[in-house]
Amino acid sequence: MNKLIIFSCILLLGSQVASAQNKPLQVSFGGLRARSIGPAVMSGRVSDIVGVDSKPEIIYVGAANGGVWKSVNGGTTFRPISDEITLSVGKIAIDQAHPDTVWLGTGESWVRNSVSVGSGIYLSRNGGNTWEFKGLGDTEHIADVVIDPTNSNTIYVAAQGHLWDGNAERGVFKSTDFGATWQKILYIDENTGCSDLAIDPKNPNLLYASMWEHRRSPDFFNSGGKNSGLYKTTDGGKNWSKVVLPISDTLGRIAVAIAPTNSNLIYVTIETKDKKTKGLYKSSDSGKNWSKMNDEFNLTVRPFYFSRLDIDPNDDKKIFKAGLSMSVSDDGGASFRQIGSGVHSDMHCAWVNPKNSNIVYIGTDGGAYRSLDGGKSFEMFMDLPLSQFYHVSVDNEEPFHVYGGLQDNNSWFAPSSAPGGVQNSDWKTTAGGDGFWSFRHPTDKDIVYSESQGGELVRYNKRDGQSKSIKPIEKTGEPEYRFNWNAPIHLSTNNAERMYIGCQFLFVTENRGDTWTK
Repeated sequence: MNKLIIFSCILLLGSQVASAQNKPLQVSFGGLRARSIGPAVMSGRVSDIVGVDSKPEIIYVGAANGGVWKSVNGGTTFRPISDEITLSVGKIAIDQAHPDTVWLGTGESWVRNSVSVGSGIYLSRNGGNTWEFKGLGDTEHIADVVIDPTNSNTIYVAAQGHLWDGNAERGVFKSTDFGATWQKILYIDENTGCSDLAIDPKNPNLLYASMWEHRRSPDFFNSGGKNSGLYKTTDGGKNWSKVVLPISDTLGRIAVAIAPTNSNLIYVTIETKDKKTKGLYKSSDSGKNWSKMNDEFNLTVRPFYFSRLDIDPNDDKKIFKAGLSMSVSDDGGASFRQIGSGVHSDMHCAWVNPKNSNIVYIGTDGGAYRSLDGGKSFEMFMDLPLSQFYHVSVDNEEPFHVYGGLQDNNSWFAPSSAPGGVQNSDWKTTAGGDGFWSFRHPTDKDIVYSESQGGELVRYNKRDGQSKSIKPIEKTGEPEYRFNWNAPIHLSTNNAERMYIGCQFLFVTENRGDTWTK
C-alpha cells in the first residue's frame, strides 16, 4: 500500500481516538516527531538581513519562507525566533537606540509569481524571544520599516499591499505611539503600494517614499503605471510632494537610499520600459536635480525581484545594488564590479557593519554570506536551513525515497532513512533550475520525471545518470505554448506509461514523454 495512504490512515485513526476521548489533538499527536532528512547542501531565499550597530555580532536574517533567524556570534550559529508568528519576512528593523527592540514587517516584498504573504507587523522588546502583533494585518507584503532615530515611538511602514488584487491597506503608514495605532499618511489608490522608504538620519522629518503600481494575474504581470513615482515629505508625512525625475516614460519600481554620511546625497534605481532611461540616478541636493550614473544590466534586471540599494555607512560613494549578482560601486555609481564567484545567484539585500565596513553580509536565493574584505570575497553561513520545496512525492521502495524540487536549487531525491541517518551524500540531483514537480516512474525504479520553470520537463535515468528533455514543443504554425512558472504534471494511476502536462493546452504521453498528444 502507498505509504502516504498508510500515514493518512494513521492520522485518521488518531483523530477518531482523540474525538472519542474528547482530548485535544496535540495530546494524541504528541508522540509524533518530525526528523530532518535534508538536503543541507544548500540554504534558501533570504529576503532581508540586518545587524545591531553597537554589537554587530548580533545578526537577524529574514527568509522568504523560513522566518527570522538570529545569531549572537557573527553568524557562527543561528536559531529560529519567529516560528510561532510568521515564516514570510518582508523587512526587519532594529531600533539601534534600543537594540533589543525589533520590528518585523511580514510578507516578502520580492513579489515573484510564487511568493508567500504576511500577516502584518510585529514587535519584539527582548531581541526576538517573544513577539506582539501590532496591526496592519491586511497589508500582505511589507517592503520596509523605518524607525525615527530620535524618537523610538515613531515608526513608518511601507506597505506594498495585495499582489493579486486591489486593497486599501497599502501605502505609507505612521505610528507615533509605538505601534498602538497607525495613520495612513500616503495613499494613492488600491493598486499602488509603497515599495521603499528612506529617512534622513539628521532630519527625521524628511523621508522619501517609492510608490509602485503593480499587479499579478495568472497570465500577466504589470509593473508600473501613471501612479508610480518617488515622493518626499519634510514634515514627517503631513504633506508630500512628488519628486520630479528626469524621465518622461512610465515609471515602475524605484529603490531609494540616502547616504548616511551625507544626507543631501540620494541614490535611486528606476524601472522604465525605455532602455535609455532606466538605471541608477544620483542627486546631490536632496532630490532637486538628478544625474543618470549607470544603466548596466545587473542594475536594471527584474526590478520586482531586485530593488534594494544599500550605502556604506562610512563611505557615501560605495553602493551595493542587489541583482542576479551583487553590483558594488566604489565611485558613487560611475562604475560597478560584480561579486558572485562562489556565491549563489539572485541577491536581495546587504548590510554593512558600521564599525568596520570590511564586514558585509548579503542575502541570496541560496542563503546568507559574509565578506571580511569589503565585498570582494564571501563565505556562506552553513547553519541556515531555509530551502523551499515546491512539491514532494514518494515511491514504494524499502526504504521509500523522497523526490522534490527546490526554489532555485534543482530537483533531488534521497532515501527516507539510512544507517546512521540520511546524509547530504545520500541526496542526488535529477535536474537543474527551479525545481518543481518530481515523480518516480510508477513501475520503473530507475526513471524519474523532474520539472523546472516554464514546463522544462526531463526524464532522468538513475542507472546511467543521463537526462532527456521531454517538454512538448509547438510545431510550425501552432501558437506558442505558454507554460506556467510551476506547470502542472500528473501521472496516471491506471497506466504506468501515461503522464499529463498542462500549459494553455492539456497534453498526454503514453511512451514516457517521447511523443505527446494534445
